[in-house]
Amino acid sequence: MKNILILATFALCLSNARAAELPASHLAAIEKMLVVMQVQKQFESNLLHGFDAGMGSTSEQIKSLPQEQQDKFAKGIAKVKAVMLEQMGWEKIKPEIVASYGKNFTEQQAKDVTAMMESPAGQVLVSKQITVAADLMTVTQEKMKVLQPQIMQIIQSEMTK
Repeated sequence: MKNILILATFALCLSNARAAELPASHLAAIEKMLVVMQVQKQFESNLLHGFDAGMGSTSEQIKSLPQEQQDKFAKGIAKVKAVMLEQMGWEKIKPEIVASYGKNFTEQQAKDVTAMMESPAGQVLVSKQITVAADLMTVTQEKMKVLQPQIMQIIQSEMTK
C-alpha cells in the first residue's frame, strides 16, 4: 500500500510540469526515448507490482479465509487494479512523465540515450528491466516483513516515552 501512495505522490508532484512547454523537436526526442525504453510497460508493471507488494501480509491473511471469501477478495482486488490503471495508467500520467523526462534530459541527451538503448545491449537492458524491478520489489517486500516488527517496536517505544 505504501508503494501506491509513493506512486500517487510522484504523480501529483509531476503534475506541475508541462510537456507542452517543450519545443516540438525536444518533445519528439523524449517521446521516442520513452518508447525505446518501454517506459509505459515499465510504469504500468511497477504500478501493479507496487500494489501487490503493498498488499503483502494482507494477501497472506486472506488465504486463511473460506474459498468463497478469497474469491470475493480477488474479484475486489481485480476491480481496484482496473481503477488504478484507469486513474493512474499511462494515458493519464503520460504528460507528466514526458514533462519530467523533458525537464531532466536535453534534446541531445534524449537522442543519445535513444541511440544507446536501440543497440543490442540496450535492448537487452530494456527487456530485463521489468523482471529485475519485479524481483527487487519482491526481495524488498520480504525484507520489510522481517523489519516491520522492529519498526513497530521502535515506534511503540518512542510513543511511550
